Amino acid sequence: MSTTRFQSPLLTQLAERIAKLPFDPTPQPYSVLIAITNEAEPKILYSLRASDMREHAGEVSFAGGRREDTDDSNQATALRETHEETGIHPSQVTVLGELPLQFAKSGRPVKPIVGVIPPGVNLAPEMCEIARLFWADLATLIHQPTIDYAYDLGRQVMVSPSFIIDGETVWGLTGRITASLLEMGFDRQIDWYFNVHDK
Repeated sequence: MSTTRFQSPLLTQLAERIAKLPFDPTPQPYSVLIAITNEAEPKILYSLRASDMREHAGEVSFAGGRREDTDDSNQATALRETHEETGIHPSQVTVLGELPLQFAKSGRPVKPIVGVIPPGVNLAPEMCEIARLFWADLATLIHQPTIDYAYDLGRQVMVSPSFIIDGETVWGLTGRITASLLEMGFDRQIDWYFNVHDK
């Protein structure tokens, strides 16, 4: 997609900057898609994981997941998983590029892929995995302040930044990926710290 076809200067800027980032084809075990609508006021898609999931239950994430043998790239993993979780078909996604590799709490490497989708795209969340899908307004998110989020570790508490989006707390890996998108695309610098305190 030519940048002249983007409906927002924010998307044009994001596309131009991501195109200049290094591309690393190294296969990663996990990939996610940051899906952004192509409209005058772009929105970013987030998902709330079901409360009975074995891992990361009730947490906010981007659509994505584990690489399968049939996936020939990190992009393929992100698009396939996004289709399974949200109903968005790969043909509806224009991939802009990728962000730097991130790591989950478990140490798993995760490759973020950035793509543009049509506004009003039909969503069909996978009910066994996704409790709800919701949106963040990109222009708002660029300047939105973070707030501290406290995560109970048992005898200790870990405090890190988070975003509040549509009533949901976006922290951890998803928060870091969001911060990376804002930094790479819009020069928003966020100190994504993890401070551990005794109770």
